Amino acid sequence: MKIFLFLTLILLAACNNGDNSEGHEPSVYKMSINQTVTDEENVNLEPTNQSNVIFTKHSWVQTCGIQQLLTTQNKESISLSVIAPRLEKDEKYCFDFNGTNNKGDTYVTKIILNVVSPSLEVYVDHASLPTLQQLMDIIKSEEENPTTQRYIAWGRIHPTTEQMKELNITSFVLESNHTTPELVQAIVKQAQTKHRLNVKLSSNTAHSYYNLTPILKALNTFNNVTVTNIDLYDDGSAEYVNLYNWRNVENKIYNLQLGKDSLEDVISGVTDDFSGSAMSSIYNWQKLYPTKYHFLRKDYLTLETSLHELRDYLGDSLKQMQWDGFKKFNIKQQELFLSIVGFDKQKLQNEYNSSNLPNFVFTGTTIWAGDHEREYYAQQQINVINNAINESSPYYLGKDYDLFFKGHPSGGIINTLIMQNFPTMIDIPSKISFEVLMMTDMLPDAVAGMASSLYFTIPSDKIQFIVFTSSDTITDRETALKSPLVQVMIKLGIVKEENVLFWADLPNCDTGICIAA
Repeated sequence: MKIFLFLTLILLAACNNGDNSEGHEPSVYKMSINQTVTDEENVNLEPTNQSNVIFTKHSWVQTCGIQQLLTTQNKESISLSVIAPRLEKDEKYCFDFNGTNNKGDTYVTKIILNVVSPSLEVYVDHASLPTLQQLMDIIKSEEENPTTQRYIAWGRIHPTTEQMKELNITSFVLESNHTTPELVQAIVKQAQTKHRLNVKLSSNTAHSYYNLTPILKALNTFNNVTVTNIDLYDDGSAEYVNLYNWRNVENKIYNLQLGKDSLEDVISGVTDDFSGSAMSSIYNWQKLYPTKYHFLRKDYLTLETSLHELRDYLGDSLKQMQWDGFKKFNIKQQELFLSIVGFDKQKLQNEYNSSNLPNFVFTGTTIWAGDHEREYYAQQQINVINNAINESSPYYLGKDYDLFFKGHPSGGIINTLIMQNFPTMIDIPSKISFEVLMMTDMLPDAVAGMASSLYFTIPSDKIQFIVFTSSDTITDRETALKSPLVQVMIKLGIVKEENVLFWADLPNCDTGICIAA
């Protein structure tokens, strides 16, 4: 647990460094220690932060706590050495030290030991956006609770062995993007070996049923385990597409309540089959555990009047996702975060500053529906970029920019081919989540590219246009405009209708002169 160590050294009178001789005026030193420890943890505290103090007399007194922790040996020693007791609930223990050294100086130390339950934090996510939030949570938690065990199962961010050791992390793989039996077994082992255990869970909202249910079913059999809180972060646009499609469903609250009962039955082992809807499987955790839903855009539940019922159903568990955590970190924490996500902030800043031109970042994507090779899709994105920078295109940005490219993490050869086509374009490593730029105040002057949930976090005045690609349901711009994702984006003011493009409608700029499609 986090050791809150507040040391206050108050010199009430001048201190002479010489021997106890005529003219020496005794000083009084006061120190306060407030420390949080876990059950059965060994604690060793020094009553002064000054070295080479020789006490001629001293005493320890316990002033609070339901058990007497001071033994004869403790009372006679200078350092306080105790073993935190095994408790049924958190308790506070208080100790006073009074000592006098060979020069007549007095030392008064007050110690408060907060004995709390051991804790385990579990973070599961296959995407980028929730993992970034979870990483910020871990770095913040490490400062407050350095001895807490942390398990991660991440698909996009992979800390080094040294980084995991620093943050007390054990890493587990994902299986089909979800929680594995190995992770569940490790959690169960913690529950089996602890007298009591607090567990914090964090996951991706859209996939929370498959990520959390195996863990909660296993923990449900332990009376010594308390699930203290669940933090759920939006996967990205997936939740909003689902909300849009669900907005006109009748009897929403009734169906949610049925889903809550079914979810409870699955966790308690009454049944293995969840009988509710996908929505009731992910928006009912707050009915069973202390839960926070961190929405990418919380205001959507207000702007879409047909979703007010869900907003009210979620109540205080509904939260707006925050992106200012990085700015609140100290320098060491910021450096650790940047190192884990692999972002060289100074390098990008130097590239931004390499000319007086404003900066434009094009965001790429992977393949989409169709039978063409990946090279074909790379060429289509190359054409989108050419439309943005060519004056003969109706989608020209309007002025010259320094050109940057942020490819999709899974883009592979597509990213390579795009970069090869623009020798002066600067590559922002694809493994870096675009949201990191926003978190670190490194957003460019303008952004455009292929439709993605990253546009939910970018200020709308920076977005030039968004390009939609073919899918099973999107075959032209008209169907793109009717798609749930576009409708949500327009509702939220992320993009205007005229800035929604369809890739096949863009002029062909291969020859340097853009020709209408």
